[in-house]
Amino acid sequence: MRLPQRPCTSAQILEEGTHHSIITLGPRGPQSPPKAVINYINGGPSDEEYDSKRKRQKLLRAASIRERINSIRSGLTGEGPRPIDGTIIFPLVDPTRTPQPHRDALILSLEIGDFDVRRILVDPGSSADLVQASVIGHMGHSLAGLENPGRILSGFNGSSTTSLGDIILPVRAGPVTLNVQFSVVQELSPFNVILGRTWLHYMKAIPSTYHQMVSFLTNEGQTDLYGSQLAARQCYQIAREAVANQEDASPPEPSIAHDQ
Repeated sequence: MRLPQRPCTSAQILEEGTHHSIITLGPRGPQSPPKAVINYINGGPSDEEYDSKRKRQKLLRAASIRERINSIRSGLTGEGPRPIDGTIIFPLVDPTRTPQPHRDALILSLEIGDFDVRRILVDPGSSADLVQASVIGHMGHSLAGLENPGRILSGFNGSSTTSLGDIILPVRAGPVTLNVQFSVVQELSPFNVILGRTWLHYMKAIPSTYHQMVSFLTNEGQTDLYGSQLAARQCYQIAREAVANQEDASPPEPSIAHDQ
């Protein structure tokens, strides 16, 4: 499925009235797998570091490390672990896991509504939690049934987009599941989902792009969710190529004749 090719500054989007609630799940049976994997990318930011195909391929090869997908814990019963306050310790960076130096965004894969959703941007600069409309369609939800349609989401630079409505979906991060109210938008490429400050604060989580980790505490100890540098660099590469293709397809500017 193809995402809109027009990049959106949704990393800066603000929204009011988001709602989250922590839930726990009963026994799910032995290793109940996600229904499907939602994994596609298109559009996005660009950077001079990615201005040639050779450089982009080199960066992708450097990022070809084993991706860690957060496992789904079966049998979460009773109250279950919940986020708590405390001291979070980030370990020394392992260069075999996280090649340095880097400027990669923090991109996770999480279970959302029984689907393994990839290309999830963790963005502390966004107060809204956003989901691509195509993802909702993949999950079998109708866009016609969304609540609060037509809300204007505004960015710091004055740009805006109209939300198609809100939907509440369970997001499982390690041992904790949180009901998250997402705003559904059409222009979220290259990401499937953006998790902003609201999700981070309810999870009492600390993100580190340097460590490529999101960490939070429960009574069972510290949970570390690892990002994928490979996914981040793939987003940059495809975004760069999509922008170049758009520029090539654009009609030439009309010339203006001046009287001599």
